[in-house]
Amino acid sequence: MFSAGSYELSTISVLALIIGVISGYAAIGFYLGISEILNLGFGVDEATLASGVSGLPAWLIITVPVTGGLIVGQLLRFLPGHQSSGVANVIEAAALHNGHISPKEGIISAAATVISLGSGASMGREGPVVHLGAAMASFITKTLRLNPAVARTLLGCGVAAAVAASFNAPIAGVFFALEVVIGHYALHAFAPIVIAAIAGTLASRVHLGDFPAFQIADHMINSFWEFPAFFLLGIVSALVAVVFMSGMNYADKFNAKNKIIPLWLMPGIAGLFIGLIALRYPEVLSVGYEATTTALNGDYGLSLLIALLVTKIIATMISYGGRFGGGVFSPSLFIGAMTGGAFGIVASMVFPELASSPGLYAVVGMGAVASAVLGAPISTMLIVFEITGDYNLTIAVMIASAVSSSVTSQFYQRSLFLMQLAARGIRLEGGRATYLLKSAKIGDHMTRDFFTVSENEPVTKARELLVAQGGGLLIVTNSAGQMIGTLGFGQLQADVFDNNKAQDHTVAEYVRETTHTVKSTDPMQLAMTRMDTSGDETLPVLSPTQKGVVVGLISNRHVMKEYNRALLETQGQEQGYGPNG
Repeated sequence: MFSAGSYELSTISVLALIIGVISGYAAIGFYLGISEILNLGFGVDEATLASGVSGLPAWLIITVPVTGGLIVGQLLRFLPGHQSSGVANVIEAAALHNGHISPKEGIISAAATVISLGSGASMGREGPVVHLGAAMASFITKTLRLNPAVARTLLGCGVAAAVAASFNAPIAGVFFALEVVIGHYALHAFAPIVIAAIAGTLASRVHLGDFPAFQIADHMINSFWEFPAFFLLGIVSALVAVVFMSGMNYADKFNAKNKIIPLWLMPGIAGLFIGLIALRYPEVLSVGYEATTTALNGDYGLSLLIALLVTKIIATMISYGGRFGGGVFSPSLFIGAMTGGAFGIVASMVFPELASSPGLYAVVGMGAVASAVLGAPISTMLIVFEITGDYNLTIAVMIASAVSSSVTSQFYQRSLFLMQLAARGIRLEGGRATYLLKSAKIGDHMTRDFFTVSENEPVTKARELLVAQGGGLLIVTNSAGQMIGTLGFGQLQADVFDNNKAQDHTVAEYVRETTHTVKSTDPMQLAMTRMDTSGDETLPVLSPTQKGVVVGLISNRHVMKEYNRALLETQGQEQGYGPNG
């Protein structure tokens, strides 16, 4: 076993390599498992699903999703929250649970997702692959009894390898893990995650070939005058992303309020609706990579692009609300490609001499919508770059993605994952350290070492107490023991130190009314906010049950000590995981 002390880089690198290979094979297993079930049900593989299903009888197109849904319904009883897990669960594990994920939960969730997507549920496979890779990493770290800082880094290794293997995009895998899950770019985490991403990519290439996730034609930007159009596409993509995330949020709440439909039956009913939609638009089935590729090559017309955009959002809402297993990577890419393609056709109508091909706009739209939904603009840009290898096209994606992400986070949510966590009462928008400040109670960090003085006592008494405690604040109380204000050296006049002049003065003449207080049950974040507002270095802490009774003091030093501790722990600089490990 490894001790909970310091770790050499070589040890972490070996573990990162092992986790990378395991996660790579997990991604391969997902792909092959989904393809096998698709072949069993529809008689076609993932690459030709939409075109192959269009010629099948209606009863089969409906029966397969319903059957898959009924099977998934039986698995839900074994999952926490009765729902398959994804990226949001990994973020929560990294931020709050020291990188721990139940391997059993990971395996059952993976099985539910493979069956769901294999039977046509309109979701994605990348998020569940990320969760499975992270669960395998968690199993290794728990078995070896590694400390939390190392566990979080190796969790990121599993995430990076899973994304890299899924998209054949190692750079994107690295930055997704750092950007979304780990939350920092410290060198001690960066190196192992790079190793894991490369290992996962190589495993995928050996067995599936060195092919990008989408086979698309070369696209060229016609004119630099198009860049304002990319900016506008970013705004449109933000609106689409907000609609999509709002729909997913509504589906989740609708499901939570459902008291009529039995849990085991919900995926089956969702499968019925998915099958009915697929009778007209088979492109929405499963991950939808065939339709996404077609849009990226500019082979769809405007009406079909809009129809697929709308139906994919609806189908994904139904799948998610119906508790099918799956993620939102693929749906966001699909929706973005349709958005960009439709925008490109409209742009070519308005400016036929300037507009590039609709396929180019589909690539840009894919990146812009996915950036906003996933809350990972850097990773999404890199995915597009690794798929296309086109630097000029990547600049267009950068513009649209930056605009889309900024607009979405400003007016709605920073990502769908954070929205899912917020629905559980976990708000990580400001990062792990900020969340800890919000969840930590002031009563656990305040000092109870303080003096009180009655307002009717002579000011010389207050002077003596201030000298005894070396300055700071005195709590001034009334006859009932309730605080009426505070008193510090700064409020005392010079003649207070002249006993002859001070003997006729009481504390009440010098007290300062305190409007900024906190309660012992309040979060540490509130203390920080009140200090910023008031400019005070120390705040009185009141009892939550006794009006006006002070039970302690909380200082800026206490708040910052807790905040810095959380920051250091988050970045792996506590518990023996320093710069060399």
